[in-house]
Formats: sequence, structure tokens, C-alpha cells
Amino acid sequence: MTTVTVSHIRKFTKQNYFFLVGGMIIYVVDIGVDIWVASRYFCQGQYSWSILILCFRGISSIITQIFSYEWFKNDWEGTDTGKQKLVLLAHLFHCGIFIRYWFALKYGCQAAFKQTSNRGASEVDPSNCIEKQAIDAVTDINMLRVFKTFLETTPQLFLQIYILMEHGKTHFYQYAAIMMSFCGISLTMVDYQISLRKSLPDKDEFRTLSKFTYLFYKLLTITSWILTFFIPVLIADLRHIQMKLME
Repeated sequence: MTTVTVSHIRKFTKQNYFFLVGGMIIYVVDIGVDIWVASRYFCQGQYSWSILILCFRGISSIITQIFSYEWFKNDWEGTDTGKQKLVLLAHLFHCGIFIRYWFALKYGCQAAFKQTSNRGASEVDPSNCIEKQAIDAVTDINMLRVFKTFLETTPQLFLQIYILMEHGKTHFYQYAAIMMSFCGISLTMVDYQISLRKSLPDKDEFRTLSKFTYLFYKLLTITSWILTFFIPVLIADLRHIQMKLME
């Protein structure tokens, strides 16, 4: 769906490829953590928390699959209908994002590792169109991850914080879910900013130091927001304990 003007195609580097692989790993781990946390709540009899987590996951997945399929249909308009039917079937089973990752890894590998000898060729040369395909594929994935971040990751983060503040009992899987939410939100915003800059010819690309600086900036920003919820509750708890000790 997302396209970059051919005359302003940026280079898809090995660093971009490694960031893509890292993003895919975090995406898979995040799914595993969600299932783990939901199953733990279910086993403890906390059915409402388990259902909420699965609802966030389900609603987010449905919406991202709809957008993903519509973008595929728009990109492949006029192509083999059999291929479109297979893509539709994959999206019905909520595997559309993995098809996109497969295309992104395929094009990204060709652009970053197999075309280094053609770097001096014209950008409109067919051999260099793989650069555009790789960047477009990654940009679409990053846009879908933005949807997931605000439809699932952020609500789950607030849900886990509410459970910690309301019940006071902490478990390792709760901290794991919170950490994955922190990392997921921050990395998604960084990847989105990278893709946005690649699509704007008048913007310079992020260098390695800039990427990590922006990542830590997002992490610290989210941390400050979370502390605004935690600190008042912590102060109230300390006052409650102090009043009990004085009785």
C-alpha cells in the first residue's frame, strides 16, 4: 500500500535488514507473552483479566488483518486471482502479518546483501526496483504495528498497571508483559519514524546513534507517564502504612 517515489528511493541497508529481523522476533515474542499471561490469569481464576487480554489481542488482530488485506488487494490489482485468494485465506487465519514479513525479508535480503555490486546503477533501473519493494514492504509492516500498538499494546500496558495497583500481588509474568509493552511501543514509534523519513526526500535518514537516542527518548517518555500513575498511589500507600503504625 505504502509507496516511495522512484526518483527519491532510499537505500535499504544491512542495518535496516537487522532491524527488520529484530522487529519480527519481538512481534513473535510479544504474541507468546500475551498467551502466557492470559493463560496464567485463567489458571488463577482471574477470568476477566484473561478475557480482556485476549479481547485486546483479537480486536487488534482483526483490524490489522483487514487493513493488510485491503492493501494487498490494492497492490495486486489485476494480478492472478488465485494468489489473491491464498492471501485472503491467510488473513482469515490471522497470518497476514507473517506474509508481509516474508516478503519484507525476501526483498530486504536481496536489496541489502545481493545487490551491493549494483549500488552505482540508476535508481530507475529494474535491478534496483528491489530497493523500493523492500522499503515499501517494511513501511506497510510498520504502519500495521502502529495500529497494533494503540489498539492492543497500550491498553494492555494500562491493564497490567491497574492490576498491580489494585491487587498489590506481583508475579514475574506481569513484569514480563509490562516490559514487552514498553519495548513494543518504543520500537514501533522508532520504526515508524524511520519509515516516515525514508518516504520524505527532504529529510535525512536516522543514523545508528540517532536511532538509539530516539529509542531511549521514547522509553523515558513512557516511563515518566507511568510514574505519574504510580507515584500518587505509592504515596497514598505509604501514608496508609504510617497511619497504621501510629495507631
